[in-house]
Amino acid sequence: MAEVPPPQEEILLTHFIVSDDVERSRRFYTEVLGGRVAFSSPGGPTNVALSNSWIVINAGGGPTDDKPEVTLETPRDPNRVSSFVNIRVKDMESVYSEWSARGAQFLTPPKQHQYEIRCYIRDPDGHLIEVGQTTDPQGDWVPDHWPSSTRADDLPTPPEEIVLAHFIVSDDVERSRRFYADVLGGRLAFSGPGGLTYVQLSNSWVIINVGGGPTDDKPEVTLETPGDLNRVSSFLNIRVTDMHAVYPEWSARGAQFLTPPKQHQYEIRCYIRDPDGHLIEVGQTTDPKGDWSPDHWPSSKSE
Repeated sequence: MAEVPPPQEEILLTHFIVSDDVERSRRFYTEVLGGRVAFSSPGGPTNVALSNSWIVINAGGGPTDDKPEVTLETPRDPNRVSSFVNIRVKDMESVYSEWSARGAQFLTPPKQHQYEIRCYIRDPDGHLIEVGQTTDPQGDWVPDHWPSSTRADDLPTPPEEIVLAHFIVSDDVERSRRFYADVLGGRLAFSGPGGLTYVQLSNSWVIINVGGGPTDDKPEVTLETPGDLNRVSSFLNIRVTDMHAVYPEWSARGAQFLTPPKQHQYEIRCYIRDPDGHLIEVGQTTDPKGDWSPDHWPSSKSE
């Protein structure tokens, strides 16, 4: 059986990226960042297990029946970014040295900030990745003694050295928080001054913050909400156990789906946008046991 588990607590989060060379991208996320291939299908997606989540890698393509105006493509301008993978590590010095030796190209060396040591890296297709280490001696992401409007009650220290989260840029953090908590069913884990908000959603976190211009650790990168909603290079991927329950429930809470769920060969799938226009895929496997990629599906790797 391919080691991509069924959703826990009804949903499970992964991060989907578009690649011009899926095998090259697979090597980066496994050989450089230390992930492990969980599933790979010829001409189709590759799933890389990385700590608490998965990177789903696939080629781009034009509109489909469930996203009729959306084109998937690699980043058109790597310096205009609306969302990215956020990796929290225990030991930045070791990670920086180790990943650099494996060929990673960091934008800058790690920079010391008030509450964290932070730097950025790009994958081979130009997708931005933030790598950060908390400055709290206990390894807490947002300790109680840091200024906050909401106490952090479930932000763990990184297991197995790293933890993955999904960072999104919002023009209205509170509006976005309500969407991910009240509509999708997440739980507010932390809300700090200036907008930084963590929403726990199943196995991972959505980190929401306002945009902004270049900083010392990403000197040419501007964070902004999506400029063209129909040109997408990465998105949050949500796997559910019961699409027929999720679709009416989230719709009743105000979610605007692009289309009703569509039946595909191996899954039932539809798409939704958050209030800032970030695309979110919602899918349910057609396998009776809930396996994402059962052994009887065509694949080049099943472990």
